[in-house]
Amino acid sequence: MSDTVETGISQTTREAVIQKLTDALKVLYPLALRADEELEMLKKQNKGRFSAIFQKGTPFSAESDRFLPYMVEAANDLTTMMKVDDKDYAEHLKKLMQKIQLMHQVLQQFHTITDEEAAHSTTN
Repeated sequence: MSDTVETGISQTTREAVIQKLTDALKVLYPLALRADEELEMLKKQNKGRFSAIFQKGTPFSAESDRFLPYMVEAANDLTTMMKVDDKDYAEHLKKLMQKIQLMHQVLQQFHTITDEEAAHSTTN
């Protein structure tokens, strides 16, 4: 008996993909926590007024001015993807990868800016 599923993706490959996605979310989680802490400090200083990090038109359905709700959404998508029918697997994978890539990009930009500002303020 083969472990190949309808989509031609073996169970072993699916498990490897899930592990890679899990690892990617584990890398993003501390960055999201740190960003949320910095956003909270900015809010207390009456800076950074916005209603959502990701606007409509992105793969996210969550709307928040913090990163963690988006992380929760991605983690829930990963859990769903583990249970999804083979015919829907590729679409779920594509959407989750878009979310992870977008989170990575925005968090990287956010931390680059905040790290540069912190370095600049300590030199002045």
